[in-house]
Amino acid sequence: MLQRLDIVTLGLLAQHPHTGYDVRKWLDRYGWALGYTARTSQIYRQLGRLLERGWVDSTPDPRRSGPDAKLYALTERGRITFEEWVDSPYEPAERPMDPDFQVRMFFSRSRGPGALLELVRIEQRFRRAQHDRRLSIDHDSVSPGVDSAEVAWNREVNLLLDGRGRLLGANLLAWLEAAEARLELLASGAFSPSAAPPTHDPDPRRIPTPEGTDR
Repeated sequence: MLQRLDIVTLGLLAQHPHTGYDVRKWLDRYGWALGYTARTSQIYRQLGRLLERGWVDSTPDPRRSGPDAKLYALTERGRITFEEWVDSPYEPAERPMDPDFQVRMFFSRSRGPGALLELVRIEQRFRRAQHDRRLSIDHDSVSPGVDSAEVAWNREVNLLLDGRGRLLGANLLAWLEAAEARLELLASGAFSPSAAPPTHDPDPRRIPTPEGTDR
């Protein structure tokens, strides 16, 4: 089973070779939009494991100063592994803020708007069912025999947490609906994607498209 860092690394190497430092720079710059980052030590350990599996090759990357870096490139075996993940069934995570959806959406973009439309619809169905569930009061968090004030306080905290979850869920559903509408137009050929997306998007429901990721 591929780990999240496997997917990010293989996805970046599918575009062109990277050093471990390049992967870290990319995550520092764009990882927030995916809701995911990784430490430098994690990245280099993961690249070592990818080498052992035969999914990547490495060659020296000469530097003017300091020791040469290692430049990692995807092997055919690694490319097949990544493509199989792209085409594998998507199962939403229980936690709405889990990075799996954003990672899947970004690294599946080569499949076009139709595939992303289906992805968004799967996520939307799952989140809507989740949003429709009501948070039950956790009575076990109150010791037996406590007074009514403690019981009332426990209920207030549960209601506040339920309100937070429902507000976050409603905002996520609004974004998914907007994304579905746009992808429907793109999939139908009604209009083409913007060649140069704006550097600032006033709509906070949209995940920004990182510029320069094909370099």
